[in-house]
Amino acid sequence: MRYPGNFRFYPEEKRDIALALLILTFAFYILISRYLLFHGIINLLDLLTAFLAVLIAFFLHEMAHKYVAFKYGYPAAFRAWKMGLLIAFLSSFMGFLFAAPGAVYVYGFPSKDENGKISAAGPITNIIAGFSLLGAAFIMPFHYLFAMFAYIASLNFFLAFFNLLPIGPMDGVKILNWNIYIYIVLLMLSIAGFASFYIFI
Repeated sequence: MRYPGNFRFYPEEKRDIALALLILTFAFYILISRYLLFHGIINLLDLLTAFLAVLIAFFLHEMAHKYVAFKYGYPAAFRAWKMGLLIAFLSSFMGFLFAAPGAVYVYGFPSKDENGKISAAGPITNIIAGFSLLGAAFIMPFHYLFAMFAYIASLNFFLAFFNLLPIGPMDGVKILNWNIYIYIVLLMLSIAGFASFYIFI
Protein backbone atom coordinates (compact mmCIF):
# COMPACT_ATOMS: atom_id res chain seq x y z
CA MET A 1 0.00 0.00 0.00
CA ARG A 2 1.29 3.44 -0.93
CA TYR A 3 1.07 6.60 1.15
CA PRO A 4 1.42 9.62 -1.17
CA GLY A 5 3.00 12.61 0.48
CA ASN A 6 5.65 15.27 0.20
CA PHE A 7 9.28 14.59 0.99
CA ARG A 8 9.82 15.24 4.68
CA PHE A 9 12.09 14.55 7.62
CA TYR A 10 10.70 13.07 10.81
CA PRO A 11 11.74 14.40 14.27
CA GLU A 12 13.59 11.25 15.34
CA GLU A 13 15.12 10.97 11.88
CA LYS A 14 16.57 14.50 12.17
CA ARG A 15 18.30 13.50 15.41
CA ASP A 16 19.66 10.33 13.82
CA ILE A 17 20.97 12.25 10.79
CA ALA A 18 22.62 14.88 13.01
CA LEU A 19 24.23 12.16 15.16
CA ALA A 20 25.52 10.24 12.13
CA LEU A 21 26.90 13.38 10.46
CA LEU A 22 28.64 14.47 13.65
CA ILE A 23 30.27 11.15 14.51
CA LEU A 24 31.26 10.29 10.94
CA THR A 25 32.74 13.75 10.40
CA PHE A 26 34.98 13.41 13.44
CA ALA A 27 35.83 9.82 12.51
CA PHE A 28 36.96 10.93 9.05
CA TYR A 29 38.80 13.89 10.55
CA ILE A 30 40.71 11.59 12.89
CA LEU A 31 41.51 9.30 9.96
CA ILE A 32 42.72 12.18 7.78
CA SER A 33 44.76 14.06 10.39
CA ARG A 34 45.05 11.91 13.49
CA TYR A 35 48.71 12.87 14.00
CA LEU A 36 47.77 16.54 14.13
CA LEU A 37 44.94 15.69 16.49
CA PHE A 38 47.31 14.01 18.91
CA HIS A 39 49.34 17.22 19.01
CA GLY A 40 46.26 19.22 19.89
CA ILE A 41 46.08 21.09 16.60
CA ILE A 42 42.68 21.41 14.95
CA ASN A 43 43.19 21.63 11.21
CA LEU A 44 40.06 23.37 9.96
CA LEU A 45 40.71 22.42 6.34
CA ASP A 46 40.90 18.74 7.23
CA LEU A 47 37.74 19.12 9.31
CA LEU A 48 35.99 20.74 6.34
CA THR A 49 37.19 17.93 4.07
CA ALA A 50 35.85 15.33 6.49
CA PHE A 51 32.47 17.07 6.75
CA LEU A 52 32.09 17.45 2.97
CA ALA A 53 33.12 13.82 2.46
CA VAL A 54 30.41 12.64 4.84
CA LEU A 55 27.81 15.07 3.48
CA ILE A 56 28.37 14.20 -0.18
CA ALA A 57 29.26 10.51 -0.05
CA PHE A 58 27.06 9.21 2.77
CA PHE A 59 24.27 11.71 3.37
CA LEU A 60 23.38 12.28 -0.30
CA HIS A 61 23.51 8.51 -0.91
CA GLU A 62 20.92 7.89 1.79
CA MET A 63 18.78 10.88 0.82
CA ALA A 64 18.67 9.62 -2.78
CA HIS A 65 17.12 6.36 -1.51
CA LYS A 66 14.64 8.35 0.56
CA TYR A 67 13.71 10.72 -2.27
CA VAL A 68 12.97 7.96 -4.79
CA ALA A 69 10.99 6.01 -2.17
CA PHE A 70 8.82 9.09 -1.58
CA LYS A 71 8.40 9.56 -5.34
CA TYR A 72 6.88 6.10 -5.44
CA GLY A 73 4.62 6.90 -2.49
CA TYR A 74 6.48 5.01 0.23
CA PRO A 75 7.43 6.71 3.51
CA ALA A 76 11.14 6.34 4.23
CA ALA A 77 13.37 7.45 7.07
CA PHE A 78 17.02 7.28 7.98
CA ARG A 79 17.77 5.30 11.13
CA ALA A 80 21.21 5.50 12.70
CA TRP A 81 22.94 2.32 13.84
CA LYS A 82 24.59 3.48 17.04
CA MET A 83 26.90 0.46 17.33
CA GLY A 84 28.02 1.01 13.75
CA LEU A 85 28.77 4.66 14.52
CA LEU A 86 30.77 3.64 17.58
CA ILE A 87 32.77 1.15 15.53
CA ALA A 88 33.41 3.82 12.88
CA PHE A 89 34.68 6.26 15.49
CA LEU A 90 36.95 3.74 17.23
CA SER A 91 38.30 2.23 14.01
CA SER A 92 39.41 5.67 12.79
CA PHE A 93 42.01 5.73 15.58
CA MET A 94 43.46 2.51 14.14
CA GLY A 95 44.15 4.00 10.71
CA PHE A 96 41.07 2.71 8.87
CA LEU A 97 37.34 3.38 8.91
CA PHE A 98 34.62 0.78 9.07
CA ALA A 99 31.58 2.95 8.45
CA ALA A 100 28.11 1.48 8.93
CA PRO A 101 26.23 4.55 10.18
CA GLY A 102 22.73 3.31 9.46
CA ALA A 103 20.35 3.17 6.52
CA VAL A 104 17.14 4.50 5.05
CA TYR A 105 14.24 2.21 5.86
CA VAL A 106 11.37 2.12 3.37
CA TYR A 107 7.93 1.43 4.81
CA GLY A 108 5.48 -0.43 2.62
CA PHE A 109 5.80 -3.11 0.00
CA PRO A 110 7.54 -1.76 -3.10
CA SER A 111 7.56 -3.98 -6.16
CA LYS A 112 10.77 -5.57 -7.45
CA ASP A 113 11.15 -2.77 -10.02
CA GLU A 114 10.47 -0.03 -7.47
CA ASN A 115 12.82 -1.60 -4.95
CA GLY A 116 15.53 -1.84 -7.60
CA LYS A 117 15.17 1.81 -8.57
CA ILE A 118 15.10 2.96 -4.95
CA SER A 119 18.27 0.96 -4.30
CA ALA A 120 19.99 2.17 -7.46
CA ALA A 121 19.47 5.83 -6.51
CA GLY A 122 22.23 5.71 -3.88
CA PRO A 123 25.07 4.33 -6.03
CA ILE A 124 23.99 6.49 -8.98
CA THR A 125 24.26 9.58 -6.78
CA ASN A 126 27.75 8.51 -5.68
CA ILE A 127 28.90 7.87 -9.24
CA ILE A 128 27.61 11.24 -10.50
CA ALA A 129 29.18 13.02 -7.52
CA GLY A 130 32.44 11.11 -8.00
CA PHE A 131 32.92 12.03 -11.65
CA SER A 132 31.79 15.63 -11.03
CA LEU A 133 34.28 16.06 -8.18
CA LEU A 134 37.07 14.35 -10.10
CA GLY A 135 36.54 16.72 -13.02
CA ALA A 136 36.37 19.72 -10.70
CA ALA A 137 39.62 18.68 -9.00
CA PHE A 138 41.59 19.43 -12.16
CA ILE A 139 40.46 23.06 -12.26
CA MET A 140 41.16 23.79 -8.60
CA PRO A 141 43.76 26.58 -8.27
CA PHE A 142 45.26 25.29 -5.01
CA HIS A 143 46.84 21.91 -4.32
CA TYR A 144 44.84 21.38 -1.13
CA LEU A 145 41.54 21.94 -2.96
CA PHE A 146 42.68 19.53 -5.67
CA ALA A 147 43.46 16.90 -3.03
CA MET A 148 40.16 17.57 -1.21
CA PHE A 149 38.01 17.12 -4.31
CA ALA A 150 39.97 14.07 -5.48
CA TYR A 151 39.73 12.42 -2.06
CA ILE A 152 35.97 12.95 -1.81
CA ALA A 153 35.56 11.68 -5.39
CA SER A 154 37.44 8.47 -4.57
CA LEU A 155 35.27 7.98 -1.49
CA ASN A 156 32.13 8.27 -3.61
CA PHE A 157 33.38 5.68 -6.10
CA PHE A 158 34.36 3.31 -3.31
CA LEU A 159 30.99 3.70 -1.58
CA ALA A 160 29.16 3.05 -4.85
CA PHE A 161 31.22 -0.08 -5.48
CA PHE A 162 30.83 -1.33 -1.91
CA ASN A 163 27.06 -0.89 -1.95
CA LEU A 164 26.83 -2.64 -5.32
CA LEU A 165 28.31 -5.86 -3.93
CA PRO A 166 25.55 -8.47 -4.32
CA ILE A 167 25.63 -9.68 -0.73
CA GLY A 168 23.26 -9.48 2.23
CA PRO A 169 21.11 -6.37 2.44
CA MET A 170 23.33 -4.32 0.09
CA ASP A 171 21.87 -2.27 -2.75
CA GLY A 172 23.53 -4.57 -5.26
CA VAL A 173 21.25 -7.51 -4.45
CA LYS A 174 18.06 -5.53 -5.13
CA ILE A 175 19.45 -3.87 -8.27
CA LEU A 176 20.63 -7.22 -9.63
CA ASN A 177 17.19 -8.75 -9.01
CA TRP A 178 15.62 -5.82 -10.86
CA ASN A 179 17.87 -5.33 -13.90
CA ILE A 180 21.17 -7.12 -14.47
CA TYR A 181 22.21 -4.75 -17.28
CA ILE A 182 21.84 -1.63 -15.15
CA TYR A 183 23.67 -3.44 -12.36
CA ILE A 184 26.63 -4.20 -14.66
CA VAL A 185 26.75 -0.60 -15.96
CA LEU A 186 26.75 0.85 -12.45
CA LEU A 187 29.37 -1.63 -11.25
CA MET A 188 31.64 -0.86 -14.22
CA LEU A 189 31.23 2.90 -13.72
CA SER A 190 32.13 2.64 -10.04
CA ILE A 191 35.24 0.58 -10.86
CA ALA A 192 36.21 2.91 -13.73
CA GLY A 193 35.83 5.94 -11.49
CA PHE A 194 37.92 4.43 -8.72
CA ALA A 195 40.57 3.28 -11.21
CA SER A 196 40.69 6.72 -12.85
CA PHE A 197 41.44 8.23 -9.45
CA TYR A 198 44.66 6.20 -9.24
CA ILE A 199 45.53 6.65 -12.93
CA PHE A 200 45.11 10.42 -13.19
CA ILE A 201 45.69 11.66 -9.65
